[in-house]
Amino acid sequence: MADHVLSPVAQVQNPAFGATLIWRFARGYELEKPGSKPTLQLLFLVLPLILHRITMEKLRSTNQSSGLAKFVEKLGAERELLFSIHERALALRGLTLESISAAVVTKLLAVDYEAAAAHANDVTMRNPPERLKHHMASAEKLGRWCARLPAGNVFSLLKVEP
Repeated sequence: MADHVLSPVAQVQNPAFGATLIWRFARGYELEKPGSKPTLQLLFLVLPLILHRITMEKLRSTNQSSGLAKFVEKLGAERELLFSIHERALALRGLTLESISAAVVTKLLAVDYEAAAAHANDVTMRNPPERLKHHMASAEKLGRWCARLPAGNVFSLLKVEP
């Protein structure tokens, strides 16, 4: 059998990694706003923000206490970064859906179909490899920021049409 070597893109743009990022986002959301669950629509913002190197670095460099508005302000300095989020969200819809499915199958997430929301299940995970730690922390930070605002405001700030 031939050895299959995954490209660097395939190593991070896969449903298993996406499921973990979405779970960390939902976990951050619920930690910030106990008793609340992120809407399924919000989950479609995770991969376009976290899997894009420049955007993720700006998210990572923004203090958690500063919030989403400060992050958007940083992106606004390079307007194309802000306006490209919507296009990436569309481009990554399939991967996001596959990631949500993987998260549900592996019991990382539970979906409340009536409320169109997700719940991060209590799961103990191994520490991520060093090269992915910032992705995980950034996904959780994004979840906390999104929990502080109504979903409509999140989409409006990020210039994304839900």
